[in-house]
Amino acid sequence: MFSVNKMTVAMLVATVFLSAQVMAAPYAYISNQLDDSVSVIDTDQAKVVNTISVPGKPAGIAVSPDGRYCYVSTPEGKGFAVLDTRTNQLLNKVEVSDGALGIVVAPDGKRVYVADWYTNSVAVLDVSNWQVIKRIAVGESPSGLVISPNNQWLYVANRLSNSVSKIDLKSLTIEATVDVGKHPFGLTIDSKGERIYVANVQSDNVTVVDANRMKPIRTVKVNMLPYATTLALNDSRLFVTNQDDGSVSVVDTESLKEIALIKVGDKPEGISTHPDDRHVYVANWFDGTVSVIDGKLLKVVDTIKTGEGSRAFGQFFGK
Repeated sequence: MFSVNKMTVAMLVATVFLSAQVMAAPYAYISNQLDDSVSVIDTDQAKVVNTISVPGKPAGIAVSPDGRYCYVSTPEGKGFAVLDTRTNQLLNKVEVSDGALGIVVAPDGKRVYVADWYTNSVAVLDVSNWQVIKRIAVGESPSGLVISPNNQWLYVANRLSNSVSKIDLKSLTIEATVDVGKHPFGLTIDSKGERIYVANVQSDNVTVVDANRMKPIRTVKVNMLPYATTLALNDSRLFVTNQDDGSVSVVDTESLKEIALIKVGDKPEGISTHPDDRHVYVANWFDGTVSVIDGKLLKVVDTIKTGEGSRAFGQFFGK
């Protein structure tokens, strides 16, 4: 009888533990470039619950699809760091190149892609051994990266070429390139893989691109120095960080018009949507904070202190 009771208790404890894991709040991973660290935000508590040391001026962020790892580009570390999200420990440092900035992980989690600002290329790495499979020549100063939901295409914002390249992930060659606005940086693809939204820093607008035909659909005026973009509310709203005036533009994706302007912190840069598809998190570079926007109410509902030089360029949410 005693052994049965022990087994029952053990099973109950395991069930509770697993349930707690399933119900745990998603975490946001915010690179603090001037602090050489990454802040881990518990979104239920709306506060930083851990800070991980990441040398090399961390900038870009990409969380694996299963939320197990966080990849952080480190320009001065010549590559990127691999963080274990269960233990909040630095697992590995992978050297790629001197100009690592934009970073993204494949939907199946098997490859990581890193944009190199200096060599005008994108490095393709196998996560099983961290070897570079190929370096793909693209336009000048590649920055933002995004992968289609079906893991077939990689899109690259070429800042100094004022273009976006489309790369076939089977052949690892460029399929097409489209001209956009001046100095494109961050970009987002919708959940169907049909549209790309490109923030053009120097022309104060967003280019909406047909992802299949690689043709511009519309140019949407936003505010000063748009840096990065994210979608929310079933792709019905686009949120764009405007670096120079501390704001986020909200664009209706049906009419393709700006419908709101929300004040956030000073010099907002990285932006990403919570898995609830409603709340949008904005990293404010000069303030060292993250603003939380309610996408339905279109207002800031929380501000979380992070670290110095919060940048978080990329997809910074885990599961």
